Amino acid sequence: MAIIMAFLVYTLVLMWLGHRPRQNEQTFRTGGHGLSPQAIFYMVTALWSSSLIVVQIDTAYASGLSAVWYGVSVAVMSILVSLLIPWFRSHQYISNSALLGRIFGSAIQRFSGLVIGATFPIFALSNALAAGAFLHVATHWPLWMSMALTTFALILYIQFAGMISLARTQGLNFFVVLLGVALATFKLGHIHTGHLAPLSSSFWQWGGIGHGLIWVWFGMNTLNVFAAQAEIQAVAAAHDIRQAQRAVWLSTGLLLAVIAVSTWLGIQTRLLVGNPHIDGLVAFAKVVTRHSPAWFVALTGLGIWALALTWCGPLLFSGATSLGGDVIAREGVVRWTRIALVVEGILMVLYGIWRPSEIAWWRVFGLTLRNAAVVGPTMAGFLWEDLPPRAVLSAMISGVLVGLGLNAWTGFSATHFVWGINPMWSAATVSLVVLSVWRLAQHRRWTTLILGILAYGLLTVGAIGAMPSRQDGLLGLAVLTWGLVLMGLAWISTRSENRTNGDGQAWVRATETLD
Repeated sequence: MAIIMAFLVYTLVLMWLGHRPRQNEQTFRTGGHGLSPQAIFYMVTALWSSSLIVVQIDTAYASGLSAVWYGVSVAVMSILVSLLIPWFRSHQYISNSALLGRIFGSAIQRFSGLVIGATFPIFALSNALAAGAFLHVATHWPLWMSMALTTFALILYIQFAGMISLARTQGLNFFVVLLGVALATFKLGHIHTGHLAPLSSSFWQWGGIGHGLIWVWFGMNTLNVFAAQAEIQAVAAAHDIRQAQRAVWLSTGLLLAVIAVSTWLGIQTRLLVGNPHIDGLVAFAKVVTRHSPAWFVALTGLGIWALALTWCGPLLFSGATSLGGDVIAREGVVRWTRIALVVEGILMVLYGIWRPSEIAWWRVFGLTLRNAAVVGPTMAGFLWEDLPPRAVLSAMISGVLVGLGLNAWTGFSATHFVWGINPMWSAATVSLVVLSVWRLAQHRRWTTLILGILAYGLLTVGAIGAMPSRQDGLLGLAVLTWGLVLMGLAWISTRSENRTNGDGQAWVRATETLD
């Protein structure tokens, strides 16, 4: 009963904070470009902290100290995103799909918006399921109930004012998250037992999880720089871009502290539980709630629920921005974005109910589609704004089809991939290669095109033959790297013509437009 009352009161407070009537389209979607540096700091810190707490606890429980590198890779990604914000802002950024539509046309906008709308509820799943696991242990609620509660609360307070609602509520959500983490830290730090589980030496090594996987983390999150729509939307909504960048850099320092504490929580949970075969978040929930008074469980549960709200809110709103504003609506954008927010929430619940124990598969599937349809085209927009729309659309469709085909080939497995290459790398690489081929053909760089494709093909086939059983992800990262090299070669080969046509000045314009 205590935890139910806590959730009810907290939801009412969030509704009161998020309420601001009569928002026009610009204010609802971008906050009117009037967010303060403090709001940016809270929004970015809350966004990534909520994700990292869940991932760090779970990964540290399974693999130990080396889990810290995942958090570091996310912190690096956040800084890189902040460095690109002037370019995004110079293009009146609202969403990746709107950006692509502005550069390449409405067909690109609708296709990318549809993919973003379908995949962002997948990325929101991790924290919704984490909250569901905790609430199941604490209250015995079924998973669908806790996910539905999370979705209902988000829709209630975000639908009032969109980005403004997020800016006004993320600070409180973050404070409640920190309260829950502090209580859990106190509990785990004061459990004394003489029977700590023995662990292998690799558990305590900085590279114990495998250097290959660590490199994959950094590669994955570096690639995400061009598609981290939730953070880009928040920072681009600032009144002063330079101050917003500083706020992001300051938030990174706090993220490092969150990473350290969350990793410790995962390790301490493993020492106390000892069982490596259960989910780390379930083990964490059992330790925190065991022999705890009702008020402690209620406050800790509220913190875990705020963890879900803090992560799912920006992601579902971001997906709704693309689905409602860039796919469906030509008029009444605010109304359609609110409707799309409900659709995004329903999708998240359905995804979670469909395959609740396979969050890894959902993440692979979501990244495969998102990387193919968003990352490559956004990079193309950064480099080649004069690329024909049919080139971009063919790259997007090719990447998505290859990703879906490779997923289907292995029965949509989360662990077994064709040639040991995760489909998310293959889909993104195909998109990059198609874009590069179009660019070289457009400028009649036939020798460079033929030699580049031959070199890429030989390197890929050679690597697959030399490393047929590699499962640490390095092969996929290598294939992607060669795709990026081909794209760089296409850029260098056509750079002189870009300057002649005036297309090479995008970055200069971006750095000058900081209002």
